[in-house]
Amino acid sequence: MEKDSSKNRKKRPQQKGQREPSQQKRQRQAPQSMGAYPAKGSLYSTGSAYGQNRGERINSQAPPQREVQRTRKRTRHIRVSRVLPMFVFMVIAIYLFGQMITMTAKSSDVNVETIDYGGIDTPARYTGLIVRDEYVTTSDRTGQPFYQFSEGDYISKNAVVCTVKDTSSTVALEDKLDKLDKDILKSQKSRSDLSVFSEDIARIEENIQGAVDSYAGKTTKTDASYFYDLKEQVQGFMTQRNEIWLTENVDSLTQLTEEKTQYEQQLAQSMSSIRSEESGILAFSYDGLEETFTPETLDGVTKGQIGGSKTKYISKAKAVAQGDPLFKIVTSNLWYIVSYLPNSEVLNWKKGQSKILNLQLDDDVLKINTKIESIELGDKETKVVFSSYEQMDRFIGRRVVEFYFEQTTIEGLKVPNDAIVEKSLIRLPKDCITESLGNKGVLLVNGSNAKFLAITIVSYDDEYDYINQNGELKLGDVILRGTGENAVHYTVSDLTPKPGVYVANSSMAKFVPIDIIDQNQEYAIIRSGTAYGLQAYDLIVSDAKNITDGQNLY
Repeated sequence: MEKDSSKNRKKRPQQKGQREPSQQKRQRQAPQSMGAYPAKGSLYSTGSAYGQNRGERINSQAPPQREVQRTRKRTRHIRVSRVLPMFVFMVIAIYLFGQMITMTAKSSDVNVETIDYGGIDTPARYTGLIVRDEYVTTSDRTGQPFYQFSEGDYISKNAVVCTVKDTSSTVALEDKLDKLDKDILKSQKSRSDLSVFSEDIARIEENIQGAVDSYAGKTTKTDASYFYDLKEQVQGFMTQRNEIWLTENVDSLTQLTEEKTQYEQQLAQSMSSIRSEESGILAFSYDGLEETFTPETLDGVTKGQIGGSKTKYISKAKAVAQGDPLFKIVTSNLWYIVSYLPNSEVLNWKKGQSKILNLQLDDDVLKINTKIESIELGDKETKVVFSSYEQMDRFIGRRVVEFYFEQTTIEGLKVPNDAIVEKSLIRLPKDCITESLGNKGVLLVNGSNAKFLAITIVSYDDEYDYINQNGELKLGDVILRGTGENAVHYTVSDLTPKPGVYVANSSMAKFVPIDIIDQNQEYAIIRSGTAYGLQAYDLIVSDAKNITDGQNLY
């Protein structure tokens, strides 16, 4: 067989999917069109391999124009995607910073503090009845009293404490007596050498001169009180001298002395000299119980008599009527305090034991030593009589005294007094409260129907529940009291003041009633563990005088 020549060679039929060699060669050698752009994967993988196979560097060729444009767009997109979150973050940061400044500025107006357990020293205080040995002297006539002593002075027995004068008649008589005394003294001075008492007069005048000489070297740089001492000494000597002259019986002065005697007798009929019956301490106060409560009647003092007296004060400048009290005299420094104390306070006490009492006198506390005079045990309380010689004069105008023993510490939730306010709450009897689906409420009457109304109870006791006035229930509403056929209409109208604090656990002030166990001048101890009360670590408003319920605190 002859080999097929090129002329006689027939073309092989082209199989489906097979390209001609020339066409494949042209496609393989044809340069890539400027408008074509390889796929994303071939750009970095296929093209790179292709360049390496040909021993060429793709980077030496300039990137196509469209690739440059897309690269620029992608760069702008990356920049925007980075700047936008930063911008949002800055806006949020500025907002939060502004909120912090606002909250700080507002919090300076309302101070809050955390409640915790603590204690205060608050002793148990008791009331005692003061018993003294004393008497009151009354006036025997109507007139103006003139006192020779002051309160607190010691008065000797039978001393003239005051004189009560009928000033309408005594003024003229006293003026005449003063004139006669001056005339008598003038006459006596002119004849002092002839007086039988000339030696006594001379000795008194020497005493006067000696007293003046003894004070002559003193100056006011040390103490000016010596002037008053000098005055009293000189006046005393002069009075002695004048009494000698006025009482001396001289023929030349007989007319003057007789006239003086007549005026003194008339004056005695228009005035009374009130004297002390016994010696003691002078006081110008009384309560009318001086004869009721005496050392002899201590056993008969009852608890009901303690604290029922009212002290009255005597005016030294006011005119008196017959029978009016003029003064009181306490005859002994020994005084008594009668009190009824809890049995738990007097455990193991015995008669004759010494006890220290802290007596409250206005804003001061006086500590005195006492002795138990008697002790009488009762069912719940014990009657104790204390006696003391100390500080009697400080309580001379009082019948009742408040005292305490050693201080005791009361513990609980400690709250400042400035945080406590009082608020009126609606008081509801417990049989008005019902429950529905776990909620407490009342049955509000509306015509012939009754509708359940949920309420928020803020406090309670054994008989009543308490709710806020600005809550669901209002004053004047009619609700049902009781259940079933025994239910009756009850009108809400009872308000009760309750102490409480404003809790600041949230941004709103909430009034919470409290139960005060004890209190001093700065703090109060609050009962804890109640269902609706204050709890430990609650935030409260420190000064609640200008706070209202529901006020925004932050």
